[in-house]
Amino acid sequence: MRILISLFIALLLMAAQASAQETKALIKELQPVAQRSLGTFSQLVTKENYRQMGFESPEEVRSATLGIPIQDFMVRLDRLKKYEPGSRPDELLTATSQVIYPVLVKGQVRSSITLSKTKESWRAVSFGGFNFVKLASSTLMESSKVTGLDYSSYFLVRVPSLNLFFLGFRSNNELMLVPLMDNTGLEFKAGVSMKAERVFSAILPDAKAHNGLPR
Repeated sequence: MRILISLFIALLLMAAQASAQETKALIKELQPVAQRSLGTFSQLVTKENYRQMGFESPEEVRSATLGIPIQDFMVRLDRLKKYEPGSRPDELLTATSQVIYPVLVKGQVRSSITLSKTKESWRAVSFGGFNFVKLASSTLMESSKVTGLDYSSYFLVRVPSLNLFFLGFRSNNELMLVPLMDNTGLEFKAGVSMKAERVFSAILPDAKAHNGLPR
């Protein structure tokens, strides 16, 4: 029995290390594209639109730097409707092939750049969205203090059909979700991590009642 437990723990550690290595490899692959996109962003910011882009002055973007990127996953309505409590919640996550880079000025989040993979190449598809990236980044920082995990251990989980947004991470090989906003009806508290199984079980009735149209 002890041998089996030791083997199981070793397999979990190997999986965690592999995941961390994959994340580091992705960041390395994207860095040149992200840097070029930051240069493009600086050309898009003007005296007329700098506030809409999230900056406090037109000049701020010239000294902007990139934060740690966060991968984007979504939960599709059709798959959520078929979810059975007790089954693995990880199976509901669908990678969107998008990565969000916070754009920083003096270490403070100002805006974001979204990269998307089309065929075999990555390119910038969105600039701005500062309100959302500030919310996600502040939630991530606070959660990281609690879990002790690196920022790169987190990823974004969206349930677009229900307008729900979470940060995800794995603890002891279990998927955990951190709500970005309070939801009193579902008893979700912003910033407080929950087991993904509990989250998906809680939103399952709303998913099954959803007619598939945008809300």
